[in-house]
Amino acid sequence: MIYKYQVENSTANGIQKKQIMYLACNGKAWVFDRQKQFSIAWVDEGKDISSPNSSTGVIDNGDTIWLHPPRHDIYFVHEFTPFPEARFPLTIGKQWTTDFGYVWPSKELNIPNGVKVKHHYKVVSQFEEYSDILQRNINCFKIDGWLNHPLIQSKWIGVFNNELGFIRMEFINTNKSITKMNLLDSFDWAQCKERFGLFSL
Repeated sequence: MIYKYQVENSTANGIQKKQIMYLACNGKAWVFDRQKQFSIAWVDEGKDISSPNSSTGVIDNGDTIWLHPPRHDIYFVHEFTPFPEARFPLTIGKQWTTDFGYVWPSKELNIPNGVKVKHHYKVVSQFEEYSDILQRNINCFKIDGWLNHPLIQSKWIGVFNNELGFIRMEFINTNKSITKMNLLDSFDWAQCKERFGLFSL
């Protein structure tokens, strides 16, 4: 599947970047974690899908969906924000913690080597809303994620639907920027070729 997102990154000075980005899932094992993760890629609009900005992995095993967000360009800061995650079954009030491990060091954010973090999550609400993609009401869960560390404080808010996945995401980053991602469309690889040609987005 390929998912089309509207992405907007802003700071206290206003919108810094606004673009279309595609999440391409090819169903193959990710080379760095063949036992647990599938290969995905984040592709900026106008780029060829065969040469993505960020080739990475996703866990989708029936119990958990755990997604590497875009981390290229200004989105590098998402390394220090809870990654999108849903653990099933989703019920209001459910909480869990993910031992993320070590984050990348960052001179820009004054984060040295050896910083280990945990991501905390809670399902805060369940609701219905109209989906332009499916053209009917869909059931949604709102999930809050947060990271509290002496050097890193950040938050992720996700809205998840069983058919479409993460339809909205908001990254409240440790550098005070905010990234909003809204799902605009989804389609399979055959539809991608029909719409865009040979994997060119």
